[in-house]
Amino acid sequence: MKLIKRQYEKEYYDNPIYRESENSQRNQSRLTVLREHQPSGRLLEIGFGQGGFLRLAEAFFDVEGMDVSSDAVNAIRPYFGSRVSVVNVEQRPLPRCRYDAIAVFNILEHLRRPHKVIDKLSAALNPGGVLIGSVPNNQSLVGSVATLLTNFFDRTHVSTFKPEVWRRLFEHAGFRQIILFGEVTIGRNHCKYLRGNIWRHLSFNLMFICKKQA
Repeated sequence: MKLIKRQYEKEYYDNPIYRESENSQRNQSRLTVLREHQPSGRLLEIGFGQGGFLRLAEAFFDVEGMDVSSDAVNAIRPYFGSRVSVVNVEQRPLPRCRYDAIAVFNILEHLRRPHKVIDKLSAALNPGGVLIGSVPNNQSLVGSVATLLTNFFDRTHVSTFKPEVWRRLFEHAGFRQIILFGEVTIGRNHCKYLRGNIWRHLSFNLMFICKKQA
């Protein structure tokens, strides 16, 4: 197993450290948070990895998935068929006003121009649609050290901004209700959400829920 990741090959998604449990507590928590703001509709997940969140979300949403890795897409295509596709979201246009929810969990930090993609995601959402996702929490001692370590071992990280920068990018893209909170990961499949001011100091990841203006 390679310790330093430089490309999205099969081992990036499926290795003893990263391996995802389909019905994980982490995926269930993500779905619970999303449904508090958007209970159903058409959902797109970008960068679905092993597809655990998509499988859970399918009980409530009409799901589609895009991933830059052909290995990731081919692994779950027997289940999802044409609903999943190989797409580099930085290079491909998205249909306008198609989705009620878009999920981008730990995806934006991999993009060289995340502001362009955030604008594109906003345009692809219906009015009142919801963007949910996460990025490294590059703030305070805990978050900045965690970000430094993940950036070292995962060289595909190119945009690990501070929370205030992400908020400005979401606002610029037309999101008006922006909720930021923290995530502490416990292995690959478990997490704890932190809210209030404490999340800025103790969380590894920054979680966001952004609602497009209706």
